[in-house]
Amino acid sequence: MDELKIGELAERSGVPASTLRYYEAEGLLPATRAGNGYRLYGQQALDRLAFITQAKHLDLPLTDIRELATVWESESCHSVRSTYRPMLAERIQQTTQRLTALQGLHETLTAAIDYLDALPDRDAPCDASCAFLDPPRRPLPLVEATPAPVACTLGAGDYAKRVADWHDLLRTADLVEVTGGVRVTLPTADLERTTSLAAAEQECCAFFSFRLDLHGPTFDLTITAPPEAAPLLADLLPTHHATPTETLPR
Repeated sequence: MDELKIGELAERSGVPASTLRYYEAEGLLPATRAGNGYRLYGQQALDRLAFITQAKHLDLPLTDIRELATVWESESCHSVRSTYRPMLAERIQQTTQRLTALQGLHETLTAAIDYLDALPDRDAPCDASCAFLDPPRRPLPLVEATPAPVACTLGAGDYAKRVADWHDLLRTADLVEVTGGVRVTLPTADLERTTSLAAAEQECCAFFSFRLDLHGPTFDLTITAPPEAAPLLADLLPTHHATPTETLPR
């Protein structure tokens, strides 16, 4: 079989080229170099990538996957099982903790919707006596980032659709740069759609952090990520420029 260039491997595997480059940098997916500097991959790269992708679907961190891939390629099935099982048990414990946090988030969001639905309809503009202004501005930790490798587990087609959904949501919003990310202001009519997109994004890219600030008929969405994930964060944003950087309140 002929060796594959990175674009060909991305097409055949469904893994974005940016993720393949990251895997190479992390020592997970070695590549040779052609005379012109292009990365080249053989059949073994497809097999190894399939194993990495399967392990990523189980939400294993890349440090564990690197160790496991080495055992998988060089040792017996018994050794693979002995290495694999404690990793999965630890992920089950961590997932249980995340489920508890998400349940708390669900209750908070439900209470926020109930509050908005209970507000009286007014034709007049809001002023200091408006019920919208009664509660203090409240930050809601939608999904906090957890230590995670900067890589996306979505296939190329799913990733493109997710990016298109974010662009559609944010296309008319003003972007304000904050420390480590951006903040946008959206109408509460987009609250449910935003929470769904953010939760889905976290499933594939756990390094993102999302936060909501409710204030009357609008809410702020703050998206942050580690510096090395800046290109992936930029993918989610429309092409119009953000206003100058602000320091994100803690």
